Amino acid sequence: MRGAIAGCLLLLAGGGCAAGALDQPSRGDPATCLALFETYDRVVRTYPSNTYSSDDPATMVPGPVVRPARLLIVEGCRTSAADLDGLPALAAQLAGHRVVDSGAAIPPTVVHLGIVTGIEDEREVTRFFRGLGYRSRGIGAPTLGRRLYIGTFTSQGALDEAMSIARQAGFIAPMPTTRTKL
Repeated sequence: MRGAIAGCLLLLAGGGCAAGALDQPSRGDPATCLALFETYDRVVRTYPSNTYSSDDPATMVPGPVVRPARLLIVEGCRTSAADLDGLPALAAQLAGHRVVDSGAAIPPTVVHLGIVTGIEDEREVTRFFRGLGYRSRGIGAPTLGRRLYIGTFTSQGALDEAMSIARQAGFIAPMPTTRTKL
């Protein structure tokens, strides 16, 4: 009996470790994450509101959006609370920052910062970017967390500066986009 209990505990512990490893991967490669975000966006636009292929909970089969969402997780493309640890120091360094249009005019563009997994992280990021003079907003991303955007930018210089600040803030693969309605 003790052997069976010990075996079950080992099995549970091993399963928990494996699941934890998938849910908290190392930081992703920016180029890979950028490609995965673009794929995710394309699939979400193609299959809106389709995370499962059945309305019957007994036969729920993952729909086409689940695979690219899972790849973003497995590849470490979400921004963790630890990635954002430097925000207070960066805010102090950038005190007095103003958003200034410079360079060539561009179509209205926003920066997709990335995905955070907690509402507190979203609040912290929102306070940070709004404190620098950027408009920001977040939208839910099923199975992933909260997608965060800043902008709108109408000059290349302002867009480039926002992308640079986003990387300094700890975001893995910020990307410019003209599509925020997915």
